[in-house]
Parts: sequence; structure tokens; C-alpha cells
Amino acid sequence: IRDTVDTLKLPRRTVVSVSDTVIFCVELEHPSSDAYWTRNGERLKPDTRISIACTLRQYTLTISHCQADDSGEVAFVAGDCKTSTRFSVAGEKHPPDPPIDVVVRNKSDSSITLHWSPPDSDRPVPIKGYMVERRKVGAQTWQRCNGMEISPFTEITIQNITEEASYQFRISAVNDYGQSQYMEVPGTFYLEPSAEVKTGLMNSTAISGEEASLSVDLSAVCSGFWSINGRLLRSGADYLITRQKTTHTLTIRTVLMEMNGAVVKFWEPGTSDSNILLLEFLILLCRSMIVPTEAQQAVFSNKESVQKEVKATLSQKATLSCEVSDPRTEVKWYKDGKLLTSTETVSMETKGRSRLLVVDKIEKKNAGEYTCEARAEKLSAFSNKESVQKEVKATLSQKATLSCEVSDTKTEVKWYKDGKLLTSSKTVSMETKGKTRQLVIEKVEKKDAGEYTCEVGAEKLVYKIQVESVQKEVKATLSQKATLSCEVSDTKTEVKWYKDGKLLNPTKTVSMETEGQTRNLVIEKVEKKDGGEYTCEVGTEKLAFKIHVTGGKEEFFFSYMPSDGKLLNPTKTVHMLSKGKTRQLVIENVEKKDAGEYTCEVGAEKLAFKIQMAGKDI
Repeated sequence: IRDTVDTLKLPRRTVVSVSDTVIFCVELEHPSSDAYWTRNGERLKPDTRISIACTLRQYTLTISHCQADDSGEVAFVAGDCKTSTRFSVAGEKHPPDPPIDVVVRNKSDSSITLHWSPPDSDRPVPIKGYMVERRKVGAQTWQRCNGMEISPFTEITIQNITEEASYQFRISAVNDYGQSQYMEVPGTFYLEPSAEVKTGLMNSTAISGEEASLSVDLSAVCSGFWSINGRLLRSGADYLITRQKTTHTLTIRTVLMEMNGAVVKFWEPGTSDSNILLLEFLILLCRSMIVPTEAQQAVFSNKESVQKEVKATLSQKATLSCEVSDPRTEVKWYKDGKLLTSTETVSMETKGRSRLLVVDKIEKKNAGEYTCEARAEKLSAFSNKESVQKEVKATLSQKATLSCEVSDTKTEVKWYKDGKLLTSSKTVSMETKGKTRQLVIEKVEKKDAGEYTCEVGAEKLVYKIQVESVQKEVKATLSQKATLSCEVSDTKTEVKWYKDGKLLNPTKTVSMETEGQTRNLVIEKVEKKDGGEYTCEVGTEKLAFKIHVTGGKEEFFFSYMPSDGKLLNPTKTVHMLSKGKTRQLVIENVEKKDAGEYTCEVGAEKLAFKIQMAGKDI
């Protein structure tokens, strides 16, 4: 340090406030030509905020409008001499600005999530956290949403409101020096308490064809939703949903067979799956009884009085019973068409003429259709099984109906296509008329072809629909224009036209036109040869037409062919006459030159005549 020993060094630590100006000064014993300043090891150069000066042996560094990122090690270097200071820029000791850009991220009936951004300030001010407050619309007092705690996060979810009302919210930023002004969240938000279940029907029973009601009582007044097997329910022709203070009720106007073992859910908005109340109801059926093999001797003596619809409660015992005419009669029990055998929970008992099926502890899987059979004869669910039309031909764009007759007017059936369950839609409907069950397809498409089944329990009827193209009959008049038209579903669809199986291409007399979704085949001047079958094809689909060519006011002409055909025109001795459908060529005074072959032509068709002269004078 020999020649440039500094006589005025930098302090060990320098602290200034944001926006202040700081001046660092070093004095050397002897001037140095290679002296410079650094910050965090990087050499500093003058700019709009930094100025570097040297007066004789005194060197200064000035930083104006100090910022937080100016902090670091500031050093002066002159040859082998170095002196440094730990420079810090501290924020001013005043409260922060309010937060900005508040948005509502999620909103349910019982909760709301607010998100915001830190204050946008021209000076870095430390923030300890945020305070969120709420008040009811019309009230004067604000309440802390997160108790006495200050949240360090820029998002909060507000729930567990104790009183149903419309609320306003406001947010402020807090640090060690105070609290910012409040930023109010625009708008008002309706919230209701998150309730707990006080009373609910966990295992409920219902009878097919009758009305059933399910209720749940909550600890607070709030809204809620009902669903069956995941399908959200609404009040209407099938269901009635009501709320009386804390009690919610679902009324199923008519319980259907397919509701066997259905899972009914009630939940309040914003709750998790763990808080959902599950309501379940089961219907156990024993609907099919046995037909005796001999008319004079009935196998079952209590066929009419047997209880055919059985209600069973989960975890309880269920018993199905029937009586036979002969104590020695053996029966077999089936569930959904499958033979049952004795297990730990299912047993078959015989008591005199009574035959019992006992399920010791009912589970959800036990719901279904049970049959008791003797002598391998049982009552069919269908009454027209033999006479039903199995092969059905359906025409494109026309209605198609599949029908079957059931033995009992209360029997409900399910329709399947190629093994998949069908449900009602705009084009497919299921109808019930007394004992008749129908599947109606309003407007048949190609995709409707396939195998259909009508099922009741383990019984089913199988149908097969074949879809045929409709053939349109078109009459065209000779020498007139004829147009065939078809509609496509997409304006970009391209079609191909065929006549008698041969692809048609545009010619002088035949053209293909496109107008929006309409595709036209135009024949400018119809001839006899244009008659035949035409098809408009897109992929595997096609629409068929048949053109019949009829005679109109045909133009005809006669020609005379002594050697080559010459067109005849009317003269004093030659006349062309039309009488109805008759066309005549009249020669008044026959001469020898009139002998020869004559033809009457219409289009490409012609009829030939030959005149020969007779008589001694000729």
C-alpha cells in the first residue's frame, strides 16, 4: 500500500433510506491514475443516478434516489489499496398502500374465494400481511373474516358463515408501522351457513308404482341439491323438491322398477364428498310365479295372494315364500334368471306346502327379480312371444315401431340396441299402452339398423331392423327438363350420381348443381334413353330415384328414303295430320315417284313403312 495509502477510509456499514442520496468519499496521500469504484465486485460507471468525481487526492461516489437493489458492498480501489463499506437501502417507516386488482376466484352458496395483488408502490414498503373484513348489506359494523390473525397470503376463502345474508368485503395491507387504507371488493355476495346433517334417511324403502318421499333435516337454513345415480334432479312431472326451513324433501311421484338399488344423494353447495349425505332405498321383487303344467292341477295354491313386491331393509332378514299344492313338490329359486344355491347368507326352506327363500342379511346387491319355479314351467313376461314380428324393414326418414305384449299391465321393460341400453331422446321414444310396449323411432337413419331387444328380467324378445333406401318415382316428359334433388347435412359434402349403376359425368345435356345443402342432377332435354334408376351417393349412404319417361306433345316427322332419308315437309299433295294419339302422313295423288320407304320418327325411335305401286297405269 506504499504509495497510495488512504488517509480517509469508508465506514464499515452505511445505511440510508429509499429515495435518499448518498456520497462516499475517500482521500489518498498521493493521487492515483487507476483508482475506481465497485459495487458487489462490478466496476461502477457514471449514469443518470451515479456520478464519480476526483479533486486532487479526494475521490467521491454519489448515488442519488437510492433503491433497494443499490444495496451491497461498495468499494474503492486504487492500485493495491482497497477500502469498502456494507451499503444498505432501508424502506421508509410508514404504512403500506392498499392492495390492488381484487378478483372473485370461486363462489358457491356457502363460500367465496377472494384474490388480490400487493400494493403497486413507487417505493418498496415491507408488508407483514393482509386483513379481510365483511359486513351485512345495510349494517354499519365490519367484522374480521380471519379472526384477529393477519394473513400473509394474497388469497382467502371465506366460509362457515353463521347467518344467511348478502355481504360486502374489504381488504387492507398491514406492516409494523401501520395499516393501509381499505380496498372494497366491488359488489355484494349472497352467502348462507354451511350446515350439518341432524336427521337423514340412510336406508329407505319404496314400492314400485307408488310415491316415495325422502327427507333430510339440517342444522341451519341453506340450499341443497338431490340426485339419483349421479343425475341432478329438478322439480317437474317426475319429482317434487321442497324446503321447509331446515328440512329438505324429495318426493318421487312414481317409483320405477329401474330405481332398484338406486343411490340418492343430497348435498349442499360447496361441500366435499366426505360431507355428502347418502340416502339409499332398495326394492326387492318376487314378481314371477309358476304356471301349472296341467290345467286341472295347479302347482301353486297361493299364486294370487302371494306378496309379489317385497320391501327389504339393509342388514335385515328378508323372506320370500310360496305355497305348492303337493307337499312333495320341489321348487327352484332364481335371481335375475340365475339359479340360486344355499350359501351362508341365503337358504331354501321347506315347511309343509310352504317353500321359503331366506336372505339373512340384506345387502344392496340382493335387490332384483326372484322367481320360484316348479316342473320347469314359469309364467312368461311376454304374451305375444311367438307372434311378434322379428324381422322389421324400415325406410329411411320414415317412422319405425317395435311392439311387444306383456302379461301384466304393470310390467316395465327395457329396450336395448346391439346390447346398449336405450333412453328416450328427440328421435327415440318408449311408449306404454295397456299391455303393449313400443319402441318408436321417429325418423329412421342408416345407423338405426341393428339388433334390438325388449327385456323383462331374464326374458327378452329380439328384433332386427333392416334400413332400406326410399325410391322416389319421377315422371319426366320427352324433350323437357328433369331435375333430381337430394339434401345433405353439410354444405361441404360432395355427392356422386349414378344411372343404372354407372357413374355420371357432366355432358352437354346432363349437369350436376350445388345450391347450399341441395344437390341437383339436371337433364336438359329428356330422351327415352334417360329412363332408368338413378342414385345419389355419399360414402355408404344413397338415395334412389326412378325416372319414367312419358310422351308429351312430342314433335314427330316423316322422312322418305328412296336412297337416303329426306325430311318431308307439307305440300299441296302431302299432309301431316294429328288426331289424338294418331299421327298420319297423307299423299293426295299418288305418283310413281312416291314409291319407297317412309319412316315416322320420335326422338331416337322410328317406325318404317314401304309403299309399292300397283295397277296397270303405273
